[in-house]
Amino acid sequence: MNTALKNTAIFIRDLLNYDESLIRIGRQNTEITDFTIGYIGVDTIGAAQRLASGEQYDGTAEVMGYQQQWRAPVTLSFYGDGAWARAQEFALRIQSQPSLELQESLGISVYQAGQLTDVKILTGQQYGERYELALNVQYSTTVDVGTLRIDTEQISLISEKGQEIQP
Repeated sequence: MNTALKNTAIFIRDLLNYDESLIRIGRQNTEITDFTIGYIGVDTIGAAQRLASGEQYDGTAEVMGYQQQWRAPVTLSFYGDGAWARAQEFALRIQSQPSLELQESLGISVYQAGQLTDVKILTGQQYGERYELALNVQYSTTVDVGTLRIDTEQISLISEKGQEIQP
Protein backbone atom coordinates (compact mmCIF):
# COMPACT_ATOMS: atom_id res chain seq x y z
CA MET A 1 0.00 0.00 0.00
CA ASN A 2 1.15 3.49 -0.80
CA THR A 3 2.44 4.96 2.47
CA ALA A 4 1.50 8.49 1.38
CA LEU A 5 -2.14 7.45 0.91
CA LYS A 6 -2.17 5.67 4.26
CA ASN A 7 -0.77 8.75 6.01
CA THR A 8 -3.27 10.96 4.16
CA ALA A 9 -6.11 8.74 5.39
CA ILE A 10 -4.79 9.00 8.96
CA PHE A 11 -4.56 12.77 8.50
CA ILE A 12 -8.22 12.92 7.40
CA ARG A 13 -9.32 10.68 10.27
CA ASP A 14 -7.57 12.76 12.91
CA LEU A 15 -8.31 16.20 11.43
CA LEU A 16 -12.04 15.52 11.06
CA ASN A 17 -12.21 13.17 14.07
CA TYR A 18 -13.85 10.70 11.66
CA ASP A 19 -14.73 7.02 11.96
CA GLU A 20 -11.80 5.04 10.52
CA SER A 21 -14.08 2.30 9.16
CA LEU A 22 -15.66 4.84 6.79
CA ILE A 23 -12.36 5.81 5.14
CA ARG A 24 -11.36 3.71 2.10
CA ILE A 25 -7.86 3.82 0.63
CA GLY A 26 -7.42 3.32 -3.10
CA ARG A 27 -9.75 1.72 -5.57
CA GLN A 28 -9.50 -1.85 -4.34
CA ASN A 29 -12.75 -3.52 -5.42
CA THR A 30 -14.86 -1.43 -3.07
CA GLU A 31 -18.36 -1.14 -4.42
CA ILE A 32 -20.49 1.67 -3.06
CA THR A 33 -24.10 0.48 -3.07
CA ASP A 34 -25.62 2.88 -0.57
CA PHE A 35 -24.81 6.52 -1.22
CA THR A 36 -26.27 7.64 2.09
CA ILE A 37 -23.32 6.23 4.09
CA GLY A 38 -20.63 8.86 4.69
CA TYR A 39 -17.62 7.13 3.14
CA ILE A 40 -14.46 9.03 2.27
CA GLY A 41 -12.34 7.52 -0.48
CA VAL A 42 -8.64 8.42 -0.68
CA ASP A 43 -6.81 7.74 -3.93
CA THR A 44 -4.13 9.11 -6.19
CA ILE A 45 -4.92 9.62 -9.82
CA GLY A 46 -2.03 10.54 -12.05
CA ALA A 47 1.69 10.40 -11.69
CA ALA A 48 3.67 11.50 -8.66
CA GLN A 49 6.38 14.03 -9.44
CA ARG A 50 9.86 13.74 -7.93
CA LEU A 51 10.90 17.06 -6.44
CA ALA A 52 14.34 16.30 -5.01
CA SER A 53 16.69 13.53 -4.02
CA GLY A 54 19.72 13.20 -1.81
CA GLU A 55 22.02 10.88 0.06
CA GLN A 56 23.75 10.88 3.42
CA TYR A 57 26.45 8.58 4.76
CA ASP A 58 26.54 7.57 8.43
CA GLY A 59 30.17 6.57 9.02
CA THR A 60 29.52 5.14 12.47
CA ALA A 61 26.78 2.75 11.33
CA GLU A 62 28.35 2.36 7.86
CA VAL A 63 25.02 3.01 6.20
CA MET A 64 24.28 5.14 3.14
CA GLY A 65 20.80 6.70 3.23
CA TYR A 66 19.07 7.63 -0.03
CA GLN A 67 16.07 9.96 0.03
CA GLN A 68 13.55 11.24 -2.52
CA GLN A 69 10.84 13.82 -2.08
CA TRP A 70 7.61 13.47 -4.08
CA ARG A 71 4.42 15.40 -4.74
CA ALA A 72 1.33 13.43 -5.78
CA PRO A 73 -2.17 14.48 -6.82
CA VAL A 74 -4.70 13.02 -4.37
CA THR A 75 -8.44 12.82 -4.82
CA LEU A 76 -10.77 12.57 -1.85
CA SER A 77 -14.25 11.27 -2.62
CA PHE A 78 -16.91 12.27 -0.10
CA TYR A 79 -20.09 10.15 -0.16
CA GLY A 80 -23.41 10.17 1.64
CA ASP A 81 -25.61 12.63 3.40
CA GLY A 82 -23.65 15.75 4.33
CA ALA A 83 -20.82 15.04 1.86
CA TRP A 84 -20.69 18.67 0.73
CA ALA A 85 -20.40 19.91 4.32
CA ARG A 86 -17.63 17.36 5.14
CA ALA A 87 -15.68 18.29 2.00
CA GLN A 88 -15.96 22.01 2.83
CA GLU A 89 -14.99 21.46 6.46
CA PHE A 90 -11.94 19.42 5.46
CA ALA A 91 -10.83 22.03 2.90
CA LEU A 92 -11.04 24.73 5.57
CA ARG A 93 -9.36 22.71 8.33
CA ILE A 94 -6.26 22.12 6.17
CA GLN A 95 -5.23 25.67 7.08
CA SER A 96 -5.47 25.17 10.85
CA GLN A 97 -2.76 24.72 13.48
CA PRO A 98 -3.91 21.15 14.32
CA SER A 99 -3.51 20.37 10.60
CA LEU A 100 0.08 21.59 10.60
CA GLU A 101 0.89 19.56 13.70
CA LEU A 102 -0.66 16.40 12.18
CA GLN A 103 1.27 16.90 8.94
CA GLU A 104 4.51 17.22 10.84
CA SER A 105 3.86 14.09 12.90
CA LEU A 106 2.93 12.04 9.80
CA GLY A 107 5.79 13.33 7.63
CA ILE A 108 3.56 14.68 4.86
CA SER A 109 2.56 18.10 3.56
CA VAL A 110 -1.04 18.55 2.47
CA TYR A 111 -1.60 21.48 0.12
CA GLN A 112 -4.88 23.38 0.08
CA ALA A 113 -7.68 21.95 -2.05
CA GLY A 114 -7.61 23.00 -5.66
CA GLN A 115 -10.92 21.73 -6.99
CA LEU A 116 -14.27 20.48 -5.66
CA THR A 117 -16.44 18.56 -8.14
CA ASP A 118 -20.04 17.34 -7.87
CA VAL A 119 -19.46 13.84 -9.29
CA LYS A 120 -23.03 12.55 -9.12
CA ILE A 121 -23.91 14.74 -12.11
CA LEU A 122 -20.96 13.37 -14.09
CA THR A 123 -21.95 9.76 -13.32
CA GLY A 124 -25.60 10.28 -14.23
CA GLN A 125 -26.97 9.79 -10.72
CA GLN A 126 -29.88 11.79 -9.45
CA TYR A 127 -29.85 10.81 -5.78
CA GLY A 128 -27.17 10.74 -3.15
CA GLU A 129 -24.33 13.12 -2.54
CA ARG A 130 -20.85 12.55 -3.96
CA TYR A 131 -18.12 15.18 -4.18
CA GLU A 132 -14.46 14.90 -5.12
CA LEU A 133 -11.86 17.18 -3.62
CA ALA A 134 -8.53 17.44 -5.48
CA LEU A 135 -5.33 18.36 -3.66
CA ASN A 136 -1.60 17.61 -3.63
CA VAL A 137 0.33 15.73 -0.98
CA GLN A 138 4.10 15.95 -0.57
CA TYR A 139 5.99 13.10 1.07
CA SER A 140 9.46 11.58 1.35
CA THR A 141 10.76 8.07 0.81
CA THR A 142 14.03 6.72 2.19
CA VAL A 143 16.10 3.57 2.04
CA ASP A 144 19.25 2.68 3.99
CA VAL A 145 21.93 0.56 2.31
CA GLY A 146 24.81 -0.99 4.22
CA THR A 147 28.03 0.43 2.77
CA LEU A 148 31.49 -0.37 4.13
CA ARG A 149 33.87 2.54 4.36
CA ILE A 150 37.53 2.49 3.37
CA ASP A 151 39.72 3.22 6.40
CA THR A 152 43.10 2.91 4.65
CA GLU A 153 43.43 3.10 0.91
CA GLN A 154 45.91 0.88 -0.89
CA ILE A 155 47.49 2.86 -3.72
CA SER A 156 50.36 1.81 -5.96
CA LEU A 157 51.70 4.13 -8.63
CA ILE A 158 53.88 2.72 -11.38
CA SER A 159 56.03 5.11 -13.40
CA GLU A 160 56.76 4.80 -17.11
CA LYS A 161 60.06 3.17 -16.25
CA GLY A 162 58.27 0.33 -14.47
CA GLN A 163 59.36 1.44 -11.05
CA GLU A 164 56.85 1.50 -8.20
CA ILE A 165 56.53 4.87 -6.48
CA GLN A 166 55.38 5.05 -2.86
CA PRO A 167 52.71 7.73 -2.25
